[in-house]
Amino acid sequence: MTWRDRYRMIAVFCIKGVPRSVLRRVRFFAHMKISSRYFSPEDTFECGQCFRWQKKDDGTYIGVVDHAVVEVSPMGTDYELSVVAGEIAEDRLTHYFDLETDYAPICDYLRVKDDWLKRSIESGSGIRILNQDPFETLISFAISANNNIPKIKMAIEALSETLGTEIGTVADKVYYAFPTVEQIREANEAALKVRGMGYRFKAVGEIAHRISEQHLDLNHPFLIEDSKGIEWLKQFYGVGDKVASCVLLFAYGKRDAFPIDTWVKRLLRELYGVDDTTGAYAAFVEQYFDLYGGYAQQYLFHYMRNIKKKG
Repeated sequence: MTWRDRYRMIAVFCIKGVPRSVLRRVRFFAHMKISSRYFSPEDTFECGQCFRWQKKDDGTYIGVVDHAVVEVSPMGTDYELSVVAGEIAEDRLTHYFDLETDYAPICDYLRVKDDWLKRSIESGSGIRILNQDPFETLISFAISANNNIPKIKMAIEALSETLGTEIGTVADKVYYAFPTVEQIREANEAALKVRGMGYRFKAVGEIAHRISEQHLDLNHPFLIEDSKGIEWLKQFYGVGDKVASCVLLFAYGKRDAFPIDTWVKRLLRELYGVDDTTGAYAAFVEQYFDLYGGYAQQYLFHYMRNIKKKG
């Protein structure tokens, strides 16, 4: 059984309400080392794929993963992951950081594809694509529509504080898990209108209601091909192609998913000469990025936003 299969099993157990006594048979831990080769907290947490990580004054990152508060701290030339509140299975955190994936052959393949990818990997080789919780990722990217990262983070934290389950206190700050489907479904409109949310509260509420009332299985996209996964996710209010692609890439491990937003359209025009016409971007991506497209998108996105725009 692979790490990914084990995580899917755990995810199904959690959704179906298996007793915690069963889940406790999975190994929990307090510390884990992660190599700095193909991992940088800043590159990984600041690339727009996740919203619950904050950088502390000493350079340590602290964030919430499922029902645990985790710190990522420098340890010599590498990093240490520490669970500072709550608990999480070692398999789950390994999978969350995609540590079962060897990024060397991926980067080797992409860097010889063209000069832009070579430059992008050189500048952003510390990016790892996370495997986040499907429901949290779906709601988070629904909130991200026509929004900016500070407000997205604000809304997600406020929603968790208002409706989520308390995990614990670290350095006088109380941390909360992201709310469950039922916690959001049972909330009234006023509870969903948290700071930074704006009109997106409607999408948040309707997504939870649809999942609950229609007994939808959020594990379903794991089992189907990317194109069908996008269509399945688009059944939810406020979810279009871009949001659906983000959810497939960052929650379901669909590493060929290639989200196309304003920044990506710009890089496809400026770096690859793609025409600014309807359907041109998707057609080019499907033909050119035929393997490891999700990784390529993240490296290029990072390069465009953080390197080239400064040049």
